[in-house]
Amino acid sequence: MSTFTETTTQNARKRHRCTWCWEFIEPGEQYKRYRYFDGGDAGTVKLHPECHEAMLQDAAEWGPSFEWTPGQERPARGVA
Repeated sequence: MSTFTETTTQNARKRHRCTWCWEFIEPGEQYKRYRYFDGGDAGTVKLHPECHEAMLQDAAEWGPSFEWTPGQERPARGVA
């Protein structure tokens, strides 16, 4: 069973890849971050704010079995 930490808003200090769209999150940009734990696996998810909103919408639509692969289309800012 998977568990997730609370989502926080961070300011990037270095360049990261968005886990949703795989585009860069540049230094100084805000992003959403959470960690997950699944059995013996653990990971950190970093998302542009608009990608986080798109992920939440898709998760609500698809339910608990929702998964995605990096490389989804990045939504326009302010439009999820």
